[in-house]
Amino acid sequence: MDGGLGSGAFFALMVLCAALAMLTVISHAVALAIVRRRLIWRIRGQVYANHVFREAVILSSTVLSLSLAHLFEICIWAAAYVALGAISDPHDALYYSISTYTTLGADDVSIARTFRAVAAFESLIGPMMVAWSTAFLVEFTVRMRGAQKSGDG
Repeated sequence: MDGGLGSGAFFALMVLCAALAMLTVISHAVALAIVRRRLIWRIRGQVYANHVFREAVILSSTVLSLSLAHLFEICIWAAAYVALGAISDPHDALYYSISTYTTLGADDVSIARTFRAVAAFESLIGPMMVAWSTAFLVEFTVRMRGAQKSGDG
């Protein structure tokens, strides 16, 4: 499927890209809601500023949870590549998706020319999801440390 797309097929591909983007955002929102609920229960008013090990364990498990959410989202895009026939091998599709989601760029796996727009959408959405996770992590780190005066570290 390396030929050009007619306007109808291109429009359908753009609709698919929007659907994949929405699925990614929804799955990320659900994952963050689950992690948020767990964190609120775990920290419930406690301040961990003077408990470095406890804080590190909670933050490490949070980072792992967020990473698993990103991996799930990457799998959504990889499955789409395989389903579309853009990349035939599922392992290559997963590698390509990881590289695209993180904007690293796969150097030894290529996507069928017709589906480059899908990869472009993934490279747009991936960093936004990572930024959202980063903001989430910062929010809960501040909550865990409690309201500190500037200069307290």
